[in-house]
Amino acid sequence: MASGVLTSPRQQWQSWIVTIVLATTLLAPVGQAGHSNPNHNGDFEGDGYMNPTVYNEDTGEWRTLLQSTDYEPVSFTLGGPGWSAIQADYDGDGKADAATYNRATGEWIAMLSGLAYATGGILFGGAGWNVVTGDFDGDGTDDPALYREADGQWAALLSTRGYAMAAFVFGGPGYSSVSGDYDGDGLSDPALYRREDGLWQIACSSLNYTGTNICIVDCLGNSPLVPVPLDYDGDGKTDPAVFAYGTGASTGKQYVFGWFVTHSSLNYQQRDPFYHLGREDCQDSNADPTPGDYDGDGKGDYGVSWPDNSIWRMWRSSRDWENDHCVDDWHAIGFRPVQR
Repeated sequence: MASGVLTSPRQQWQSWIVTIVLATTLLAPVGQAGHSNPNHNGDFEGDGYMNPTVYNEDTGEWRTLLQSTDYEPVSFTLGGPGWSAIQADYDGDGKADAATYNRATGEWIAMLSGLAYATGGILFGGAGWNVVTGDFDGDGTDDPALYREADGQWAALLSTRGYAMAAFVFGGPGYSSVSGDYDGDGLSDPALYRREDGLWQIACSSLNYTGTNICIVDCLGNSPLVPVPLDYDGDGKTDPAVFAYGTGASTGKQYVFGWFVTHSSLNYQQRDPFYHLGREDCQDSNADPTPGDYDGDGKGDYGVSWPDNSIWRMWRSSRDWENDHCVDDWHAIGFRPVQR
């Protein structure tokens, strides 16, 4: 795969032969047999609870905390240097599948829960293309999808179309992809976060993919920033949200991290920031955000992990976030959250 040009081989994926069709059709609703839940696309047990999961790219090792093992980490190897880790439900069985994407070659490899974790692979993408997650045709099965920031190209292999490719232009330099179901219709929407000023723009499926400026999440001058969209208020719509690694501008403490969340159910009104200690040694915070619905109540929860220690922490909505503090241990260092 050269220069980020999509290829069209025939490969095995989920026991079906996939033909990647080069096309320029707009992503379009094609049925809603079932809806995948963006809050649960890291649910490896299929019980409605997101499982904390991290990945060490240097070694290709994954570690996940399962309820069935009393949150003792379970590990396996998939990927390695140059491979990004993704968790999404690519076979539609209600359980997350572990997948990796080679950023140079465009090769995907997935361990599919519906096929007893047999691996399948495709070639799709390559240099300059980054993975996005979502169910873009509303059938309850996540679709392999990509975004290329250099020219704003999106591409997805739609499961309801025999994995034919649909393409869409939206974004460009300075815009990060932040896909999610922002209109609550069961289809993932292409969405953008403009890093310069924090503007969120959504191409809503319910509006025939016309771009809409949603809001600017006020991070109070803090930085560095990373978007963390999720349904935090439980209304079935993804909420724009931003995580600040350090909050020196608002708290005077760069070793404190902060979550800045808007609620779609309140016309994108912003909640008070959630702050917590990111480093006990008063050095710059390096806690990576790991949001998800860890308590199964339909609302997003705050979570963080650290690459240089073995601790993972979460604050659950069912306990009003502030009143909760759960700590678990990966028993290893060098891990970062898996993309979801």
